[in-house]
Amino acid sequence: MMKREFADYRSLLSKEEKIVPVVLKRSVNLNDLRRIQVFPPIYVILVDELSYHNEKLFKGVILTEEVAFGWLGKTTPIINLKGHRILLVTLPFWIFFTEDFLFQYSEKLGQVSDPLSKKLLDYAERKEIPETIQGKYIRLVMKRLAKFNVYSLFKFLDKLETYETAPQIIEVSPTIAETLEEYSFQKAAAEKNVFKGKNFLAKVERLKTHARLILYLPQEYIGKKAIVRLKEKTLFEGELQRDKLIIEPLPLLLDYSFLEEELDVQV
Repeated sequence: MMKREFADYRSLLSKEEKIVPVVLKRSVNLNDLRRIQVFPPIYVILVDELSYHNEKLFKGVILTEEVAFGWLGKTTPIINLKGHRILLVTLPFWIFFTEDFLFQYSEKLGQVSDPLSKKLLDYAERKEIPETIQGKYIRLVMKRLAKFNVYSLFKFLDKLETYETAPQIIEVSPTIAETLEEYSFQKAAAEKNVFKGKNFLAKVERLKTHARLILYLPQEYIGKKAIVRLKEKTLFEGELQRDKLIIEPLPLLLDYSFLEEELDVQV
């Protein structure tokens, strides 16, 4: 039965995902519950945001009306939109959206509390996607949203460049560069060069002889003491003079996804 329903769901999808602008546009805020204007519809709750000058990038946990495909057990959060007669189930992943994308292409349905928002993010980060029909559905939704995630990240980075001033450059010691050589043969299953931490956005830029890490930090951090660590080694400790840091030289690697776990910025 579920295989047939899954096949029916796939048959509804067009080869090229079509997204429709909303008629009633409403401001975008943290903890918003919004419906993305695609068919079949996808829902998102905005659980985190990164602000840089006047630009905002939101992290959104994804929800769906397809309860049977999203339900992974008792820990799966469910939200009942009584006013809309919609029951939503949380999927175990999140993606990025720019403020402008959400304003143009998503309908605001309401807001959730901070505790619920944190609960959803914790579920999305910790729950594993199973190798079942539910897992196939979840990965299909991820695929549907992938281009919007990539679009949002690079659109945000493009906008950041319009605010750029001279960056603060941090030269990495040979010892730290050598530490990263253990990743030289790491398989690049999915090349990833843009990352978001709790309080920063990072981009890896490959040059001819080496790579460099570009960190974008909240503007209010300027003048404050910061510590940047990579694999528990201190890259920088001192007062931030700019909201953009360039850390170099780093070795050229196949994949830099380990930075998402190993890079830490404390202010």
